[in-house]
Order: sequence, then C-alpha cells, then structure tokens
Amino acid sequence: MYPVTAGCHGRQGPAVKIAVEVDHIVVPARDPRATAELLAYILGLEVQGGAIVRSGDGLALDVSESRHCYAFQCAFLLSGAEFDAALVRIRRARIDFYATFDGKGPGELNLQHGARGLYFNDSDNHLFELIEHRSPIKAVAIKFS
Repeated sequence: MYPVTAGCHGRQGPAVKIAVEVDHIVVPARDPRATAELLAYILGLEVQGGAIVRSGDGLALDVSESRHCYAFQCAFLLSGAEFDAALVRIRRARIDFYATFDGKGPGELNLQHGARGLYFNDSDNHLFELIEHRSPIKAVAIKFS
C-alpha cells in the first residue's frame, strides 16, 4: 500500500499502486439500452451502434442485460463546462439528483473537495456520480450488450 497522492480525488485512505489500466467495467441492468441512453443523455454523448463513445480510447462501461441486478456505483469526472451542460440536461429532463449518495439534499449540489458534485440513479437503482474536475479528462466509452 502506498499513501494517496494529493491529486487522487475523493480518497481518504491508502491506495494500491498497480501497473495495469482498467479497460472496462460491466454494469448489470434489466434494460441496458435505457441505462446507456440515460448516461448518454446526461453526459452529452450519443448512442451509436450499441456504444456510447466520448473519444477513441479509454474506460468502457459495458451495460449488459441481467435479471439479477444489484446496486452499482460509478463516478464520472467532468470539466466545468461538461458539468454545467450535464446539470442543464438533468434539470431539463427533471431527473432527480442529490447532494449525497444516500439521497440527502434533493436538487442540491455538493461542494466536496472544492468541486461541484451530484448523484443520480437509473431505473435499476445504480448510483451515478458527477464530479467537476479541473484537470484533463481521460476518455470514456459506454456500451450495452
């Protein structure tokens, strides 16, 4: 275990350094297209050929059909402009959002770690978090199968 560096957002304790990169994460959903479309809408992406792509490379969320869904949490780092645009889309669509992961502060933002943040759920009760981040953002792809 190594101590956390100052640039590690949201971590309160030690982190493990690894020499590998995460390629994809599987998100179980009863309706994968609905979850993928919700994320595409909020993040300002498009569903294309079964995939939502922000840019050519990076982490992929594979939203796969599953009858046995369990709670899943995923946080997205967004630039200030991306966060503003996502918040406009959330409010326009009247999507419930909260300041905290446990649903406290409905319709409010949090200001943890000097940046804006919010939480929202999909129809399978997966918890998604948006965090404003001022450093360059890595690419992310979201696909469903």
